[in-house]
Amino acid sequence: MTRTLLLCMLAALGAHATLAIAADFAAEVAHDDGWVGWRVPLVDGARAPCCYGVKRGVPLDVGCDLDARIGVFGTSDGDPRHDTELAVYARIVHGRIDDVRAVGASCPVRTAKPIREIDAVEPARSVELLAAWAAEPRSAKADIDSALAAIAYHAEPSATRALAALAEPKHAEETREQALFWLGQARGADGAAIVERVATTDADPDLREHAIFALSQASGVDAYARILAISHSDRSDHVRSQALFWMAQMGDPRAAADITAAVAGDTSADVREQAVFALSQLGDDKAEDALIAILRGSYPRDAKKQALFWLGQSGSPRALQALDEVLARARTASR
Repeated sequence: MTRTLLLCMLAALGAHATLAIAADFAAEVAHDDGWVGWRVPLVDGARAPCCYGVKRGVPLDVGCDLDARIGVFGTSDGDPRHDTELAVYARIVHGRIDDVRAVGASCPVRTAKPIREIDAVEPARSVELLAAWAAEPRSAKADIDSALAAIAYHAEPSATRALAALAEPKHAEETREQALFWLGQARGADGAAIVERVATTDADPDLREHAIFALSQASGVDAYARILAISHSDRSDHVRSQALFWMAQMGDPRAAADITAAVAGDTSADVREQAVFALSQLGDDKAEDALIAILRGSYPRDAKKQALFWLGQSGSPRALQALDEVLARARTASR
């Protein structure tokens, strides 16, 4: 037997073994109806999700009722817990997955009946199972966002590939959008690169717009600079406008100057109007500074009208003073 033939046989045996392990895990999950749970390592740098009641913006009553799905599912900067494991829960109905939730291992969960626990689960098998469920026809399951979130929180390289596959054009638009969101939210630089590719190449402008939002959530890259490039290059006026909006939301010190440059330079009146609106969304005093600069500078007349409107909405002393200056100049010019 040649060495090449032997290697091919071993590779084939390995592939069959992998498929068998995956099938065995799927069968074990679906063995009995009710909630089943398992644990996998949590992706580095992520704050583990849990469920929160909220009162006056403050999270409270930490814990998830898996049966009722009440409270706010997500993460909280005010939660002191720092998990290294993710607890994945699947509800089995008639031998099939009906719902999925994933929370930090220390997040308390409640169910009407005991949860069946599976030990020593390979993270790659967990990703395969969740991705296969998420890829099923939409009518065959409940909301898949929780499954995509669960995939994203796995400390497992195949999780990024699984989400990238679910973002491909063959899937429903909602599935693609949610996959892009979680790629940006939890998969670091590799996830951001996939989201950027969609944001710059996809044929659907609505999906490119959503990809820009997902990119604005990404870590490990200069997401702002990449969105700025899209604001210059996308062929859709609406997509360029949305890029400017998300630039204003990112808290980047470059935003005021870059968005103001779009007010002066974009060829679309709609984009210029949306650029002024984006300036009005800058935090602290930056919005008023930028809008007043539009009034006082050499900018298109339509941009000045929009700046006047948004300054009027502010109602601050500085905004009112700027409006008084405009009125005074108008009275002088009319004499």
